[in-house]
Amino acid sequence: MSIRILRHILVMAAFVMLPLLASAQQYTGMSGLIHVPSADMDSAGDARIGAHYLDHAMLPDGSFMLDGEEYNTFDFYISLTPFWWVEIGYTMTLFKQIDNGHKGYNRKDRYFSVKFNPLREGYWWPAVAIGSNDFISSSFKVSNDDLEGNAYFRNYYVAATKHFKGAWGRVGVTASYRHFIRKGAKKWNGVVGGVTYSPPFAQNLRCIVEWTGNEANVGIDCLLWRHIFMQGSLMRGKYPSAGLCYKVNLF
Repeated sequence: MSIRILRHILVMAAFVMLPLLASAQQYTGMSGLIHVPSADMDSAGDARIGAHYLDHAMLPDGSFMLDGEEYNTFDFYISLTPFWWVEIGYTMTLFKQIDNGHKGYNRKDRYFSVKFNPLREGYWWPAVAIGSNDFISSSFKVSNDDLEGNAYFRNYYVAATKHFKGAWGRVGVTASYRHFIRKGAKKWNGVVGGVTYSPPFAQNLRCIVEWTGNEANVGIDCLLWRHIFMQGSLMRGKYPSAGLCYKVNLF
């Protein structure tokens, strides 16, 4: 058997094992696009546990800095969709500090996320979701037009998403309005959105283009062997971020 034939067999076998559709704003562990929230929801009973590499372009300005320079980091999360109309998540992001003369990721920021889906998608209308990330913090205070303390990722949003299917594949269109609290993240306030495309031969695969309110991002994600979900993206079209999670339905 030639290498070329074997390659085609492996590709076709992979698509056979990829029957499910997944979508995630993966750095938070919640459903969505890349950095932009959507009205997509996981199925009831779905749970995720995973990690994401975060380029500094995904982080609020001035919040993740050491020696006057912004740095890249990682986060870890767990999320659950107990009912079709609600998702909840818990995320831990690593901070880099100097400890005993050594630089390292030795501090953590933790936050909860929640998302509600009061209107499911219909033939003529989009799905609608409302949600928030980092809506509970241990302590913070208002100082002029900014916050001090935690709430690095605090934002509130409302999103609408509509999908269109045909022989050419599946297209999703999302428009959201989002409001961040911290000054360094306010560049992402306002109307945001994006478009996804899944080809007909691999509907679990999504190509993503989004507008965050400050920059355009592109990415791709897919679900492998029913449980392994991966996402890779280029923030501003040049700064790479990527994540991996294990997804399972508990029901």
